[in-house]
Amino acid sequence: MNLVATRWWSTFFMPSSVLMVALALGVFLMLRAWRRGKRPSEARFACGLTVTSLVVLYLASTPLVARWVAESLERQNPPVDPVTMPVADAIVVLGGSMYATVGPDGTTLLYARHASDRFETAMQAFSAGRAPIIAFGGGGTGVPGTPTEGEWNRARAIARGAPADRAIAGPVALYTSDESEGIARVLRERGVKRIILCSSAVHLPRARMNYEKLGFEVTPLPSDFATRGAAEDWSWALLIPRGMALSQVDAGVKEWMGLLGPVR
Repeated sequence: MNLVATRWWSTFFMPSSVLMVALALGVFLMLRAWRRGKRPSEARFACGLTVTSLVVLYLASTPLVARWVAESLERQNPPVDPVTMPVADAIVVLGGSMYATVGPDGTTLLYARHASDRFETAMQAFSAGRAPIIAFGGGGTGVPGTPTEGEWNRARAIARGAPADRAIAGPVALYTSDESEGIARVLRERGVKRIILCSSAVHLPRARMNYEKLGFEVTPLPSDFATRGAAEDWSWALLIPRGMALSQVDAGVKEWMGLLGPVR
């Protein structure tokens, strides 16, 4: 799982980074005040910054807040049955699920991880005849000699019966912005105007905005939900801090930053 914001500079604006810096600054100011012989009442700012940062960092590390952030994005595209999607000119599947592991003997294993539901959900829609073309995006694995994710998923789709001339691998991409631009060029050559866009429900609002700005009529097809929606239950365990919860909050904030403009 990619736990780092894609744009390197956006890492500095993630809650984990901001809160850790604020906490470190607060502790530094408290120590400096103590060495100068000041009482806690005389170091209100340092104490307040330390306590506030610690409390907010705790909250951002809880599954409760992580769920709330994810729901704020996922509720924009509720679950739908892929086979009931309206007919479009093409189905676009965003990358983000391919990984590669190299064994001791040098052999490489390609496999899909947390976002693999994107492929499965899109294939259901394609098999149901919702569009005559299916296009796959994505980047590389970082392991020499491996295909791009688009090439890998295209081969998987063909193995499941998709016609080779109707399965497309988009150009290699690093970001959602260049992935959408690369796939858009390929689709325009085929006269595509209406697309079914399949991605993780948390990521779909930002991705949809990108494709609509490129002139496509977009029908969202959400997958890979991080929450259970109305089936979500309350538990005191939601208040136990976890590192994964903090990374999910970072990921959600990154998506909101993209919707507001800075990250594409």
